[in-house]
Amino acid sequence: MRQLTEFRSDVSRAPGDIEGIDGQAGLRLLAESVGEVVWLDHCPFLSASFQPAPTWLRHEPVSAFQPLPAPTPGHRPPPSGPRRLCVSFAPEHGTNARTWARAHGYRLLAPDPGVTAWAADKIHAVKLFAMAGVPAPPSRVVPAADREPAETYWNDRWPQAVAQRRENNLIGRGTVLVDSPSSLRSCLDAWPDEPVKLSRHAPGISLTVTACAGPDRTLVSAVSHQLVGLPELAAGWGTHCGNQLVHPDDLPAGLYGQAREAARRVGEVLRGRGFRGVFGLDLVEDAGRLMAVEVNPRFQTVVSLVQAVEGGAGLLPSLGLHILSFLLPALPDPVARALPPGPYPSQLVVHSATDGTVHDLAPSGRYRRADHGVTGPLPTGAGVADDEALWWGIAHPGPVSAGQELALAQFGRPVAALEPRPRPAPDAMAWIATLLQRSRIATDSLPGLPAQGRSQAPPASAPPAAGPPPLRLDEQRMREAGHHTIELIINRLTTAGDRPPLHAPSPATLRATLDEPLPEHGTSNLPALLDHVTQQALGEATRLDHPRCFAFVPSTGNFPAVLADALAAAHLSVPGAWLVGAGPTQLELTTLGWLKALLGLPESHGGLLVSGGSLANLTALAVARDHHLGGDCAQARLYCSTQAHPSVPRAAHLLGLTRGRLSAVPADEGLRLDTPAVARRIARDRDEGLRPFAVVATLGTTGTGAVDPLDDLADLCEREGLWLHVDGAHGAAVAATPRGHHLRGALGRADSLTFDPHKWLFQPYETGCVLLRRPELLPATFALGRHALDTGYLEPTESRGDEVNLSDYGPQQSRGLRALKLWLSLKTFGAQAFRRAIEHGMDLAEHAAALIAAHPDLRLVTAPSLAVLTFRYQPADASEDWDGDTAQERISRDICAGGQALILTTRVRGVTVLRMCTINPTSTRADVEAVLELVAQQGRRP
Repeated sequence: MRQLTEFRSDVSRAPGDIEGIDGQAGLRLLAESVGEVVWLDHCPFLSASFQPAPTWLRHEPVSAFQPLPAPTPGHRPPPSGPRRLCVSFAPEHGTNARTWARAHGYRLLAPDPGVTAWAADKIHAVKLFAMAGVPAPPSRVVPAADREPAETYWNDRWPQAVAQRRENNLIGRGTVLVDSPSSLRSCLDAWPDEPVKLSRHAPGISLTVTACAGPDRTLVSAVSHQLVGLPELAAGWGTHCGNQLVHPDDLPAGLYGQAREAARRVGEVLRGRGFRGVFGLDLVEDAGRLMAVEVNPRFQTVVSLVQAVEGGAGLLPSLGLHILSFLLPALPDPVARALPPGPYPSQLVVHSATDGTVHDLAPSGRYRRADHGVTGPLPTGAGVADDEALWWGIAHPGPVSAGQELALAQFGRPVAALEPRPRPAPDAMAWIATLLQRSRIATDSLPGLPAQGRSQAPPASAPPAAGPPPLRLDEQRMREAGHHTIELIINRLTTAGDRPPLHAPSPATLRATLDEPLPEHGTSNLPALLDHVTQQALGEATRLDHPRCFAFVPSTGNFPAVLADALAAAHLSVPGAWLVGAGPTQLELTTLGWLKALLGLPESHGGLLVSGGSLANLTALAVARDHHLGGDCAQARLYCSTQAHPSVPRAAHLLGLTRGRLSAVPADEGLRLDTPAVARRIARDRDEGLRPFAVVATLGTTGTGAVDPLDDLADLCEREGLWLHVDGAHGAAVAATPRGHHLRGALGRADSLTFDPHKWLFQPYETGCVLLRRPELLPATFALGRHALDTGYLEPTESRGDEVNLSDYGPQQSRGLRALKLWLSLKTFGAQAFRRAIEHGMDLAEHAAALIAAHPDLRLVTAPSLAVLTFRYQPADASEDWDGDTAQERISRDICAGGQALILTTRVRGVTVLRMCTINPTSTRADVEAVLELVAQQGRRP
């Protein structure tokens, strides 16, 4: 009681807000005393927060959490110099720091291990606090041997107790909250061979004081609100979840001074035992006074925040004070400074919710949020703006266990209310979600709420709790999950270039992650479920929108279109029968009208939106078959080029035409459908009693972007009375631009046209389109009345007057509202923006062709056509036996494996070539130049 009275009377002297060594004076002392200081830790967050950044300080990734690299054979450590120093985050956790220091000739500035172990002992800390005259919660020790039953140690007057192991721990595995003899028994059973300190639980706000014990005095720096055991961030009750600095006025009267005086007293005891350097004192408020909980005689993550305010107050940052405490016989006279104005920085520590594997974390550094999303990492510096966050990766690639620290996120403002266990602010959690989305972390099981976040099941006799009906969520949960989903979407659309474009995990890998039994019970944590499926399924795919993905005909998508899909799904929009989806149907008809205007087609054309080019080709050819052949396909003949898309022979097969009924005509020198050759085939087939009925022309072959002679083929079909179908899945979009105006006449003459907005109109999948010159032929083939077996059920949905049932125009009766994404995109950006984006793709292809033509080791094979070109690596000094085909395949394979680009091969006139398709509007000339240089570099490799 006497000690407590003295403690309170000392506090009344109201110490300064923050104290230390004058910054300029301290830096001069350090410049005189050190040549080089190396910060040893798995990430550089603390050394980076030392501002202004000194030239003598650098970072080396050495920690107890990863093995040290083996020294090279014959390595001899350089002689240790008095000015070659290193500092470690927590050398008591392992030998790596000391081993590295010896191997590289550095002096490790760390407290004596024996003193550190004495101070960090959570059981002996009770004696330390008694020596310092600092109160601590009432406690007793459960021995390691000869234990009595748990009830013997339980104090019925304590509503709850804290069981704590002896050793220091970072992730809450040594601190457990218990509330009954049975829960204490479980705890003791888990720790059978070690003593356990049992303390009365103080439920108040937790504080951390940062201080430095020097050779002649203890200097006390900032006080912070310690965030512990937050369910959103950690898997354990006692886990450290971060800190946020506080001003004296933020706390109830007297607590700030109590905290600082407690740290000074503890520091003096540590100093007397020979301890030097930075330490942290953890306290908890209990009925208006502070109780000491534990001492951490080492650096803590909060030091990165402390250094920010120390620098702002003109003081030497704590890392510098730590160094001087080892080098000087006495510290310079301390100075007291007022805390700089707020808001003060804060941090959150992210832990793994389950056992899993870290593949990679988002790169450490500064990230900034702008209208278009989050960008970074950017260079780090002093301070963190309101629209910024600092992200420091902690975990390394490899296995992680539940509760292990993954990363540290730092902000320039408070992230939680000043209360014992607050909920982190939504903005801070959104930042963490965004940065985790830039990471690849495979979980062994689906993450759910931590144990302390799960609700307990009601007793069996209790009536069921009122709640939403089946398959419904309450409004708050929907809002939380919706906001989380939007953040995931924005992150995906703004980080297309952050990961390698090619990503195709093995089936075994994905089965291990995603193959699981049918879930009989759901989860209360939908955001975690969204994270899981985003990271483990959606993200495990090739990034077609990567700016250096030049393979296939890549789709890029856009944000309004994504929102459109969500809205359409929420409204259960079905543009099938007018009775069911009148508004959605009119929206599709309006969008089809815009597409016709974009391509210069007459208003009389019509059609519908389908899943893609394959279904569009099938739909058009089904109408052509019915219109020309009726029900007799026995002698039918369909003509296309050998360069046509595989969906054409597939459609023929589905229409009942054997492969022999499809006449694939060899392409001409320009890889186009040879019109005279088609004419000869038609004449020969007629002479043999066969029935030619349709020709398929391609506007933009997938291999080379070739355009068949549409006008010549239209003339031929008119003379022969055949159906002309143009497969313009990719290339028809060019008719929207000045460069493609010359194609509009031929498109208007075609009987049917395939056009895929999810290609060169930058829509998400699935958005295909089929347009007919005589749209009335569509219901002649597909109308439900023609195929119905019993019309009674569907009679109420039959169209009346000018109502349109689009379910009569194609093979689908239940149809999703594909039109909304294109409608919203065009309304948002305008047609001119799409025209410019299409032109941009053609400009990039022409730029690539010019670079290839000028390069001594590259040869253009097919010129740019609809933003597609092919070329080969072919060195001028290639020997006669040089295997060019194998070389192109190796170049493509090596570039893709390197993760810098995606460029694949194809065959042109029997020769293997590299192919580029440059339609991505986010790709730049620099991307094209970089990929061509990669081709040349890989080609030159032996």
